[in-house]
Amino acid sequence: MQQINLRFIAALEIERYNVTRGRQMAKGDKEYSLFSASIAFLLLLVIFSSTELISAAQSDSYTEYAYVPNEKSNTVSLINTTTNTVISTLLVGNVPCGVAFSPDGQKVYVTNFGDDNSPGRYFSVIDTATQEVTDQLVEGFKPSGIAVIPDGTLYVACYSTNDVYAIDLATNNVSKILVGLHPREVTAVTTPDGLRIYVANRHSNDISVIDTTTNTVVTNVGVGTEPYGIAVSSLGTKLYVTNQGSGNVSVIDTATNKVTANITVEKYPSGIAVTPDEKWVYVANKKTPKGTVSVISTSNNTVIKTIDVGNKPSGVAVTSDGKCVYVTNSGSNTTSVINTTTNIVILTIPVGIRPSGLGQFIGHVVGSRIETKTTLVSLSNQQSGKTKELQATVNATSGTEIPSGTVIFMDANNPIKNGNKDVISGQAILDISSLPVGSHSITARYIGNDKFRPSTSSSFPLSIDEGSHSGNDSKSDYTNAIIGAVAVVLSAIIGLYGAYLKRKEK
Repeated sequence: MQQINLRFIAALEIERYNVTRGRQMAKGDKEYSLFSASIAFLLLLVIFSSTELISAAQSDSYTEYAYVPNEKSNTVSLINTTTNTVISTLLVGNVPCGVAFSPDGQKVYVTNFGDDNSPGRYFSVIDTATQEVTDQLVEGFKPSGIAVIPDGTLYVACYSTNDVYAIDLATNNVSKILVGLHPREVTAVTTPDGLRIYVANRHSNDISVIDTTTNTVVTNVGVGTEPYGIAVSSLGTKLYVTNQGSGNVSVIDTATNKVTANITVEKYPSGIAVTPDEKWVYVANKKTPKGTVSVISTSNNTVIKTIDVGNKPSGVAVTSDGKCVYVTNSGSNTTSVINTTTNIVILTIPVGIRPSGLGQFIGHVVGSRIETKTTLVSLSNQQSGKTKELQATVNATSGTEIPSGTVIFMDANNPIKNGNKDVISGQAILDISSLPVGSHSITARYIGNDKFRPSTSSSFPLSIDEGSHSGNDSKSDYTNAIIGAVAVVLSAIIGLYGAYLKRKEK
């Protein structure tokens, strides 16, 4: 609101200047025109500088992460989608493939498909705060697709046993649901009839629809040959299914569970994703010579562009703002990043060996950064005429890594002038000799970074006596910075106006 008001004031000031300038120029008063132009410029400078300060103070980064499963290296590459860098590589089970996020963002679930010699029986659970990995047993064999519904129940498709397991993590109750032949991907959809789970059955060429209330199959929808990937529109009204054998995408109306269209793409379509605005569908064509992604317009169900990516593209996921699509290239061990505005690959990120990714492997994770604790102590006694220091120590609450970044020292919730200090070896030092006489309540706020979460110390009471040292009032914060800037401008305006009056008198 403050930012909006400042920009509104700027607009009014520009308009007032334009009107005044027109009137005065008509009178031939160039001096007043120059005076008004100077005022307008100075005010604009303050307005836009102030809004930047406020934006910096109020912004709170919230990053999405891509959890890319690497089937051959048995790892998950964790990509920060803001910086597009791999920030961590996590060891999971044998042949990881499916990915799902818990509703609270605190867990990421990864199925471990296994191989013919050692069929998978587990899915891995990643704690997003600590990046610790634990395994949980599944009764079926070769777990593949995985989905989570809002109450936290997991639905895991087991390829070899032709069933889906509904796992209530709170009670550990498990329901076994028989579906079609060799289920691959699963997804949760809210339909007019309630919450449903859709399952792609690869070798029965259909989609099983499960009622989550009863955990029973209510219908099967025939699609193309060898259905593999599933993506749902944001409103849940349409389901898009890739058919690897028939080389097309089936569109299902979730209200009627009928196929309304079949869209021809390129060879062996695999991963699929729909943009949040429901305008575009991105399909990875795994067995094309170059490795391509088909872009489908949902308005007319036609392919409007084909994008070259890496070798054997497999998984597809889209960021929540719809600006980027991530495609895992299982043959080139990379992930391609596509700008959805231009439909051009803007970056290729090296990951593990044979990356895949069933499902939406990008999500917001709460606690993806390590928790920290900040403490504040005095390094010197309060004695007249002597420099005093406070030391902030930032510790990670788990693991052995030492946090880095910046600590902002605060006095009664106001940033202290020159109080932004770098964290070196987990510590930041503040010289408080410039604090004014009086009582102070000092805290240290660690602002965090991509790896570590913010934390604030307890309040440290401090009393500065009369004559103990000379100092300047340091109640400077973002708001006071704005006030100071405005004061400078007003002073300049008064000076300009005074000069103008003197010249008029002459």
